[in-house]
Amino acid sequence: MLNKYGIVLEDVSLENYNTYGIKTKAKYLVKVKDINSLKELVSYLNKEKMPYFLLGKGSNVILPDNPFSGVIISLENLNHYSFDHNTLTVEAGAILGLVVKDAIKKGLKGIETLGSIPGTVGGALYGNASFYKDKTIYDHVKEVVVICNEEIKTILRKDIKTSYRYSSFKDCNDIIVKATFTLEKGNIEEMQEEEKKIREKRRETQPIEFKNAGSVFKNPIGYSAGKLIDEAGLKGYHVNDAYVSLKHANFIVNKGKATSKDIKELIAIIQNKIKEKDNITLELEQQIIEWD
Repeated sequence: MLNKYGIVLEDVSLENYNTYGIKTKAKYLVKVKDINSLKELVSYLNKEKMPYFLLGKGSNVILPDNPFSGVIISLENLNHYSFDHNTLTVEAGAILGLVVKDAIKKGLKGIETLGSIPGTVGGALYGNASFYKDKTIYDHVKEVVVICNEEIKTILRKDIKTSYRYSSFKDCNDIIVKATFTLEKGNIEEMQEEEKKIREKRRETQPIEFKNAGSVFKNPIGYSAGKLIDEAGLKGYHVNDAYVSLKHANFIVNKGKATSKDIKELIAIIQNKIKEKDNITLELEQQIIEWD
């Protein structure tokens, strides 16, 4: 029945569907064909009372170790995007870095600082991604299309609340499926140079050579989470194969067979140490996923 909505995999490992490489499994994984197929699949699963979970590229999430008895919905085929003058329309499963590169090639300015952020456009919108604190993905958003209560609806930018690493989509069950950006004309060479510098800085300062899910903690007001962890002497600290990165202390890397349990245990150790040393509560940027 599920194959009418897309490509179906059964008893599938999710190791390659999350950037930590956690070796968990799911009973079903459906790669939906298009937005309407996604809407119909969600309606069907709700009707059948089957649990489901949506995944983009699996960055910024910590999946559980225990297998999922329901349906993982992959948005990887919702990856189409198009340009019309200075307007960009993009589906949620599109890889953000590829979209940014094409926007730059077309001389369109506004999202070039986001090119080095791993993951999908949908994930970036959900978490209000940014490279510079003062420049976020929502700076040029016109509207976002979602599936809400099994219907497709459009939400204008003014009706979406955002703050540091937050969008109001975190507080509802809307599924982001598409977005429209209004960009500006820019100098291609200048944008390419800026995007290149940001990408090089990321390569120099972040442990992209190891499996990781991005920054673990939000920066507390007035502080750098990475600096606090470094000053607490936790660089290189590990729980089995889950390590605090030597390159950037606000990253946890999987150096082999780290489990979800290992990563969550390491997170708790870091939080307790920083609370004890600096009386600061580190708030997670990554999302811990739990399923039955």
